[in-house]
Amino acid sequence: MIEIKQLKYFVVAADVGSFSEAAKVLYTTQSSVSKVVGALENELGYPLFQRERKGIALTYEGKRFHARASELVAGFEQLQNDSRGEKRSVVKISANHSSWLANCFSDFYELHSKDDNCYSVHADTTHAIVDRIRLMEDEVGFIYIFPDERLQFEYELKKYQLNFESLKTLDGMIYMQPEDSKSIKDISIDLIHNLKFIQSEQDEYIRHSTWETEDGHPVDIRDSIGVITNSDYVMHAMLERNHLANMSADSFNSYADGYGPGLKVKNPNGPIEFGVLTNENGMISDAALEFVDYIRAQFEDEKRF
Repeated sequence: MIEIKQLKYFVVAADVGSFSEAAKVLYTTQSSVSKVVGALENELGYPLFQRERKGIALTYEGKRFHARASELVAGFEQLQNDSRGEKRSVVKISANHSSWLANCFSDFYELHSKDDNCYSVHADTTHAIVDRIRLMEDEVGFIYIFPDERLQFEYELKKYQLNFESLKTLDGMIYMQPEDSKSIKDISIDLIHNLKFIQSEQDEYIRHSTWETEDGHPVDIRDSIGVITNSDYVMHAMLERNHLANMSADSFNSYADGYGPGLKVKNPNGPIEFGVLTNENGMISDAALEFVDYIRAQFEDEKRF
C-alpha cells in the first residue's frame, strides 16, 4: 500500500532534483529518502528516477506519476492545515464589498471581543460568494441581487439547496466621497456628468448601464471610469483625496431631510435586494447566527422610526 510519506519524499526529491537536497528539506538523511523512494518504486513496479552521477532525473513514468502525486500531497497538506485551524472556533463570513457592513462587523466584534472566536471575513463578488456558500467554505454570505439576475439566482438556490433571506430592497447611489452627509441641493446631474469614477472589479453597476435619476435623467458612467480596483483602501483613499465618484448601492444609513451621501439612481428593471445566503446542509455556528441577527436588527431598528 502506498503511503503519504512515500509520496511526499518522492515529490520533494523530484522538485529539488537530489536525494541529498531532499533530505535537508525533509529533515532526514539521504539514505532514508533513497530507501523510502525505492520502496515506492517497488510498490509501483516501475522506476521513477534515473540515477546518475550528477543526481537524479525523472523517468517518463516518473513525470506522469509526479503530476498526480503533487496534487495528492498538496491536498493532504491542506487537510492538515484545515484540521489545525479547526481546533479553534473559526466563524466564516463572506460579503460583497461594503463599508456599512464592515462598520457593522467592527461594532459586533467589539461587543464579542471577549469570546474565544477567530473570524474569517472574505469580501468578494456575488457569484463567488454563491460558490463559497455552495461549497460550505463560509457559513453565511451577505450579497446584493440585481433584478435581472433574480431568475438565475433562484435556480441556483434550488440546484445547490441554498437559502436566501432578503433583508432590504434599495436603489443605486452615486457617491462623491466616502459616505458623508452633504446637501442634496449641491448635487446635480450636470455635476455627475463632469465626474470621473472609481469602480470595483467585476462591478455589477458597470454592467447595468441603464440607470436613471429619480426625475428621469439617464445615467451611464461607463465612459467616465478612471480607476478600477479590488481594494477598499484604494477606493476610499481616491474618493476622499482625488475627488472621484463611485456608483454602488444606496446607503443603509439615515440622514436628515435635505441631506444625503450622494445622488440616488434607479434601475428601470426594479430594485436591488440585499440579504443573507446560507446552505441548507451546512452547519452554522452560534457566533455566525448572532452576527446575522445583529445585521437583521439594524433594519428592524430602522423600521421603528
